[in-house]
Amino acid sequence: MSLRHQVVGGLFWVGLAQLTNRALSFLAMLVLARLLTPAAFGLVGMASLAIAALQYFQDAGFDAALIYRRGDITRESYTAFVTVIASSLLVYLVAVAGAPLVAAFFRQPAVVPVLRVLAVTVPISGLSRIPYALLSRNLDFRRKIFPELTANILGSGASIALALGGAGVWSLVWGQVLRALLATALVWPLTAWRPRLHFDLHAAREMFNYGKHIVSSQTLIFLITNVDDAVVGRYAGQAALGFYQFAYNLSNMPATQITAVISQVMFPAFARMEGDAGQLRARYYLTTVRYVAWITVPIAAATILFAREFISGLYGDVWAPAILPLQLLAIYGFIRSIAANMGSVFRAMGRPQWLTYIAAWRLAIMLALLYPVTKRWGINGVSALSAVVAVVDFVISASLVGRLVDAPWRAYARILLPAGGAALVAGLAAHAAYPYLPGGRPAINLLLAGAMLVLLYCGLAWLADAQLRAVVRAALRQLGWPPGQPRFREIGR
Repeated sequence: MSLRHQVVGGLFWVGLAQLTNRALSFLAMLVLARLLTPAAFGLVGMASLAIAALQYFQDAGFDAALIYRRGDITRESYTAFVTVIASSLLVYLVAVAGAPLVAAFFRQPAVVPVLRVLAVTVPISGLSRIPYALLSRNLDFRRKIFPELTANILGSGASIALALGGAGVWSLVWGQVLRALLATALVWPLTAWRPRLHFDLHAAREMFNYGKHIVSSQTLIFLITNVDDAVVGRYAGQAALGFYQFAYNLSNMPATQITAVISQVMFPAFARMEGDAGQLRARYYLTTVRYVAWITVPIAAATILFAREFISGLYGDVWAPAILPLQLLAIYGFIRSIAANMGSVFRAMGRPQWLTYIAAWRLAIMLALLYPVTKRWGINGVSALSAVVAVVDFVISASLVGRLVDAPWRAYARILLPAGGAALVAGLAAHAAYPYLPGGRPAINLLLAGAMLVLLYCGLAWLADAQLRAVVRAALRQLGWPPGQPRFREIGR
């Protein structure tokens, strides 16, 4: 199978898995929210936050190093497996020993047993990290998603059954433990690789020299994505934090989902390209940016233009303080989605340290400015700061990407200007028509305005973007439309 077909297939399978997992999690949450108290979710959330912070050190970046390395990696895979098992056990022991400290921080003694049981998922998942990394390295995402989906379905079902039986908070805990067990047990029959208790110090040093930058950048990003919540909650109050988190989660949902899909597929795809395949990497990179822009540009435009109607109409004026943050953070989310693939380029081209430098700069700026901005302008200032920093990050990252692949600024302009112009015109037209729509209810009128925006945007984008027309025509040919046309052209014609 060609690399192109593997990438397209990988994006399809990972996207399908992401969509299915989110839908299952949402449905399970709806059921569990009716069976359990908010306090139960809060306890698991506190414990999960501590485990999530520790898990950044679980594999020392060795799984990413395996994906990056070329040639035979048998020796490295054995070394990575031994290292991950050892580090997972260490993280587990730290979580168990540190549970009272986490409970003291949250002022919730009940967190201690919850955290200690949930910590078992760390060594369990450690047993499967290398097999999953090798499946990703081979772009075999169809096999990779089967155990993940199955584990999510059965784990969610177990949580619901336990909640119906009156298990309370432990229904969530044991559901997560079962999910980790199944995800680990089911991946092994799908891979021919088998571990050995072999450790090569030289290979470990090489992988650590690469992986340490992955760990440091992920740790910094974890701090970046949580420091704003901490400062807002501390200095602006609980209500302001609620408004801010609502706006952040809503505006960044498309970017979060797209980033999760693209980074899983494109990093191993870029890594498989030979060192001199600069033009090929550039073509794949810019094509991905174009596809993402087609999707996220109209979403960002709709969020900015219809934020007031959406919040006031569906949630009421009590949520009005979230309107401007939602509009500002929509810019932040859009930039995140466009920049989603830049990290894959850095990692695949052997520059993971650039991720660390960019994240360190961003954390330093946020730490320096968050307090005065929060005290002076509240969540509106914090949202604006996030948007401005995201734009500056994009400029820095795009400049660095341009040093590795042929991606000049005019390439971004050719992609973003047609999509942005089409989205702006369509959004303004739909917003102008909104007061005159016949739905009668805000929810219905928002749906009608959204449908109008999408139709106008698709039409304008079709006229403005020649590559979009080519992609749609190629997709129709593969689907056999128009009837009688060959699905694939012969090579050379």
